[in-house]
Amino acid sequence: MTSSTSGRSTNRPHTILTGLLALFLVLLLTFFVLFTNQVSNGAAQLSEGAERASAGAGDLKDGAAAAKEGADKVAAGSAKLDDGADTLAKGIGTAKTGATSLNEGAATLNDGAAAASEGANKLATGATNAYTGASTLANGAYAASEGANKLATGATTAREGSEQLAAGASELHTKMEPLVGGSKELAAGADAAVEGIGQLTPGSQELSKGVSDVYAAINLLPDPKDGLTAYTKISADLTPYSRSGNSAGAAELRQAALDLKPLEGTFIPPGKLDKLVDAADKLEGLERLVAGIDIGLKGDPRLPKHETKFGTVVHQGGLVYGADAVSGGLGELNTKAPALAAGAHTAVAGVEQLYAGAGQVSAGAQNLNQGLVTLESGAYSLSEGNAKLANGAGTLTTGLGTLEAGAYSLSEGNAKLADGSGRLLSGSDSLNEGMLKLDDGAKTLKDGTTTLKTGAADLAEGNGKLADGTVTLADGNGEISAGAGTMLERTSAMTPGEILTSPAILAVLIPVVLLLIPLALLISARSRRSQH
Repeated sequence: MTSSTSGRSTNRPHTILTGLLALFLVLLLTFFVLFTNQVSNGAAQLSEGAERASAGAGDLKDGAAAAKEGADKVAAGSAKLDDGADTLAKGIGTAKTGATSLNEGAATLNDGAAAASEGANKLATGATNAYTGASTLANGAYAASEGANKLATGATTAREGSEQLAAGASELHTKMEPLVGGSKELAAGADAAVEGIGQLTPGSQELSKGVSDVYAAINLLPDPKDGLTAYTKISADLTPYSRSGNSAGAAELRQAALDLKPLEGTFIPPGKLDKLVDAADKLEGLERLVAGIDIGLKGDPRLPKHETKFGTVVHQGGLVYGADAVSGGLGELNTKAPALAAGAHTAVAGVEQLYAGAGQVSAGAQNLNQGLVTLESGAYSLSEGNAKLANGAGTLTTGLGTLEAGAYSLSEGNAKLADGSGRLLSGSDSLNEGMLKLDDGAKTLKDGTTTLKTGAADLAEGNGKLADGTVTLADGNGEISAGAGTMLERTSAMTPGEILTSPAILAVLIPVVLLLIPLALLISARSRRSQH
């Protein structure tokens, strides 16, 4: 009884303590679940926001790069605009100076036009008086002028002829100078040509004989075995007789190789028939080669025939004809070339004599021309005096009449000139005033473009720094996004839905195990008490 009472009193504190511990663990587990849910939701929102911030930072990075590129272009354009404004300012300054000079010139022109108008009026009056005296002088001067004109005309004709003679003689002498050197070179070249022809002639004869021998070997020399020439045999076998003809003998060899093909490997060693076909191809190629050489030697049958000095009869246009013609031509040229060289040396001496004579003719023509120039000068001096007296008097009469009319017209024109110069002066004043304003505007424009150039440079520098900052921001946002993702993964593992598959389940199992220990002790104590 006593032990039972003491036993109940002893287990009651344990029961209360176990209940309080269980309540504390339940509250702790509830707080843990609620807290991890909130943290997980916050981490998800933080991860989403970090991704958006990273995307925005990337867009900002691209925009900053584009802004930097645009700012660089603006800076370059503003520099060009500043240079253009400077050039414009300089041009306007020059135009301003020109406008000032134009204004001063217009003022001078206006004063001169007024003075010219007054002088023209006086000139008209004087021209009327001079016209009367000149008419009397003209009548007496025409008689003396006629004889002097005839003498001057004859002297001019003689002088012009002597000038042409002197020019022709001088040109002949000048142009014969290279002829002298050329004739000497021609003589030296003729000697060299004679020597070269002498060396070529034997070779050309040997070449012609060799070509004729090749022709004879194909067309004239018979085979001792059957008495037939190579041309007779090949032309009978090759159809057509040309560089592309087909050989009947080669075709028979190929057919024979084809007929014997079944026996290859038994009665005929392997590869022998292929060699037979190769031999047929070589035979056909040889016949084509001989035909091509023969056709090239004989020439074109449509052209006239030609008999060589070796007795060979061929057509023109072939190698036999050409070699024979070259050999014959060189032989004939070798015979006549020495005479040609001797003639060239004779021509050298004649050209030198002709050159010396042309020099003498040129000198004489120059002397003749100088004398005729003196004669012409004297004749024209006489004619000029009389012409001035006669023609001048007549011209003076006519001119004074014209001058009189022109003086009055000049007076009228000068009045109009004075009016126009006054308007020009007024317009140049306005132009000068406008150029002053334009110059001020150009200076203002220059200051503005300078400021724009400086601002554009500052803008380019700032955009460069902005681009660098956006790159740093984009990198930082990328790191934030990566950290938020890691945090989301860690917090998601502590939620009720993920805790069973996560190592964090130990955070729940450990308190449960701790709770089970006192419960097991309590149950064990009660079972022992019930036994007693």
